Amino acid sequence: MIGRSLLRPLLAPLALAAIVLAGCANSAPAVAEVPDDVGPVSAEPVVAVLDNVYDPVEVVVEVGTEVTWVWEGRAAHDVVGEGFDSGVQGTGTFTHTFDEPGAYGYVCTLHPGMDGTVYVVPAE
Repeated sequence: MIGRSLLRPLLAPLALAAIVLAGCANSAPAVAEVPDDVGPVSAEPVVAVLDNVYDPVEVVVEVGTEVTWVWEGRAAHDVVGEGFDSGVQGTGTFTHTFDEPGAYGYVCTLHPGMDGTVYVVPAE
């Protein structure tokens, strides 16, 4: 068994590494500019929250539009982006109104790689 005096010098670097790695976890992406080649405005801005994927992955809406996420999968997920957070849910819906133009990335903090984007363009 390793003595406590040998473990103490290792604790501070391990604690620092844990804090740094926690900061690398899925968190809300920053709002970016909308690319020039973004597709047409979505007729129905509804996103299905399925098993480890959002469908569709990208939605284009005008400023002032409400986007709705609908839980249809078997697992619990959340929708976390800059300025919005659904909380972890297994069923139900979540809505958010986008009042400023931009590319709003969002993630499921429980499932790395599960992400999507809402592109908000000026109203015509």
